Amino acid sequence: ASASSFVVQPQNTRLADTFLFARKPFITGNWKLNPTTKKEAIELATGIANSVSDSSPGDVALFVPYPYLESVEAAVDGKVTIGAEFITAEESGAFTGGVSPLMLQSMGIEWALAGHSERRTLNGESDEEINKQCLMLIENGMNVVLCIGETLEEFEKGLVGSVCAIQLKKNLAGVTAEQMKQVTIAYEPVWAIG
Repeated sequence: ASASSFVVQPQNTRLADTFLFARKPFITGNWKLNPTTKKEAIELATGIANSVSDSSPGDVALFVPYPYLESVEAAVDGKVTIGAEFITAEESGAFTGGVSPLMLQSMGIEWALAGHSERRTLNGESDEEINKQCLMLIENGMNVVLCIGETLEEFEKGLVGSVCAIQLKKNLAGVTAEQMKQVTIAYEPVWAIG
């Protein structure tokens, strides 16, 4: 499938309406380097999980720091999805501090972020590395939330569409239309992140 197959065609507005509104919203929270204790992480996660009901308008996922993944996953008892904030695009080897998809799966984690702007800028993750992460997650049967977005400078130059299109093309290279079922795109302009 080509990129144009994902574009809603204006002459088919009934299909467009169905396509745009058929999916439940997916509400996510990335905890970054917070909170500071396991106890606080469990309290926060269970508080959120207990506020989500079967009649909630969307699905909820929390992307939490590695030390809390297993405890938080157990505490929420399936009421919300728990995911990792990033992965290492390697299965094993000399990658100090790295975490592979197989390690996550052994803890019951089936979701991970890839391409977050902080990982791109602060950790120097390239589009090629992000692509490897996406492919590795997908090939291991996991789901990925691919983060894309432009900087303030790119926004001010009117490059939003171009920047996002380039990120999508590079980050999803080799991903098939069928595998896109395992991918959620999260658009968050870098300049809007607080």
